[in-house]
Order: sequence, then C-alpha cells, then structure tokens
Amino acid sequence: MKKLITMIIVCVIAAGMLFAAGARETEDVYRLRASTNLSATGTVGLALQYFVDEINEASGGRIQATANFGSELGNQREQVEMMKTGSLEMVAASPPSVLAAYVPQLLAINIPYLFVDEAHFARVLETMEDEISRLLEPHNIVTIGGQNMGFRHMLIRQRPVYSPEDLQGLKMRGPNPVYVEMFERLGASGVTTDWTDVYTSLQTGVIDGMEASPDMIYSMRFHEQAKYLSKTFHIAAAVYYSFNKEWLDSLPGDLHALVADTARKAAAYQNEIDLAAQVESMQVMINEGVTVNEVNDLREFAALTAPMVESFKARGPEWADFIDKLTAIQ
Repeated sequence: MKKLITMIIVCVIAAGMLFAAGARETEDVYRLRASTNLSATGTVGLALQYFVDEINEASGGRIQATANFGSELGNQREQVEMMKTGSLEMVAASPPSVLAAYVPQLLAINIPYLFVDEAHFARVLETMEDEISRLLEPHNIVTIGGQNMGFRHMLIRQRPVYSPEDLQGLKMRGPNPVYVEMFERLGASGVTTDWTDVYTSLQTGVIDGMEASPDMIYSMRFHEQAKYLSKTFHIAAAVYYSFNKEWLDSLPGDLHALVADTARKAAAYQNEIDLAAQVESMQVMINEGVTVNEVNDLREFAALTAPMVESFKARGPEWADFIDKLTAIQ
C-alpha cells in the first residue's frame, strides 16, 4: 500500500511538472518594437535602450523588446503613424511636434518662456501625463514617462545673437507652428524642416540656423555646419513614451504594470542624465570650435513672445483649458 501511495504521489508531482512546463511553452510572448527619431547616443536614445534592456530582463522573456534610432524607420511623424497602426508598439514622441496632429492644443507646451527651469519642467511633464493620455486615448495612444530634453538655444551659421535685432533676416528652422510664430515675433523667418534634414539644410544654406538643446545639437553633429550658439533658453522640449493603446491593453495585468513602471523608470533615468549631458555637450562643442555667448537680456526675448499665451488661448476653450493646466503647475 505504501508503495502504491508513493507511486501515486510521484505521478501527481510529475504530471504537475509536465503541466507547468507545457504552460510555460504556451505562454504568450509579446513583441515590443520601440523607436525614436533621435540618435542612440543622446539622452533620449540612451534612456530608450535602458527601457528595452530593463523590459527584456524584468519580463523574463515574456516581452521581447527591441529599439530603433534615428531615421532607421522614417521620420518621427511616420514612426508615430506606424505605432498607431500597430507596426510599432511604442515611439518616444514629442507632443507638440507630432502628437499635436491629433490633439492640436498640445502645441502649447512649446510656448516660449513658460517654464522657469529644468526641475519645474520635469514637474509639469509628470503632472500632465494623465491629461495628455486622456486627450490622446481616442486616437489609440497612451503616453507614459515624460522626458525633459533640455532648454533650447539658437545655433546660427552667420553670427551670434545678442538681441532680437540680430535675428533680422535669418531663416530659422522650427519643428512646428509655435516655433515659426516665435521666430517671426523675434524678427526672423520661421521655416519648417524635418529633424533628419537639418544637417543638409544648414550645409546648403536652405536655413541659416536652428535651435535645440546642446545635447541634441551635438548628438546630430549640427555644429559642424554652424559655429555660433547663443543661449536663449526659449523653450524646453520633451518626449513621452507613446504606446499603441490596443497593444498595451492586451497585456496581462502584471506585464501592463511592468511596462508602465519601466517607462517611468527610464524617464527618470533620462531626466537624471540629461542635465550633465547638456553641460558636457556644450563644452565639447566649444572645444570643437563653436562660439557660445549669453544674450544681452532674456527679458527682451520673453517680452516679444509673451503675447503668444493669449493668442493661443484664443484658439478655443480646449486651448485655454490646457494652457491653464500647464501654467498652474509650479
């Protein structure tokens, strides 16, 4: 009898082990294809690789994540379209530059001189995450993990900028209508040029200058074609991890939480390394021959662009509501 009982126990244990092994073999594996239009060496690229590596390890193989950088899969707008339709699961996307195609008031994040410093801007991004997701949800997009890409400065081929008068007659690249209006209010001509075309546009004189954070400029080597960088601190740029909502909702609860938590963890990592990267990139560009200058008075630039707050609020109640929520965060 004892032998029979022992054999039954052994059989039950063996059957359990076989069942568990079979369950592991049939367990769903989810593919996570992530992308950014920025380089792998900039802080957004480094954080994206960090995100992918963390997901692969923490999911134990249940999610297989990969990352693409730069223009490997097309420009940022094309990558977002791929994400919406399911050819990608996630894109590190700029709300004002591309997601505003679906929710126009997201452009307001780029209104000049809204944010005091990097810490203030990081608080805004974190606080606004749910609101931006709510606005984009009807478009099959969920945003998680806002990342500060640094305050932006002006890089120009011909001369340094000390006051708005120095921008007169220049063709300046801007990624969206807010930048174009900003440059026009400052006396320049705003030109919309895709990020991946900036280098050749500077090289050929299609544009006289562009603007971005030091790390973004250096990571794309734009300073090879323009040698004057003026510290205007006009706009702080950002990206959010933007997920295909159907894909995210298809995940089991534990994996859904893992992806969201890891996205926020990667965003915190990016925000941490970005400040140091901006300082380092600025110094490297100086070492490589770029002339960097402070402007005479930032208040001149801020005063000329200040009417943009009310002009964008006047576009409609949804604009006014969004801008009020942005500016309420201290």
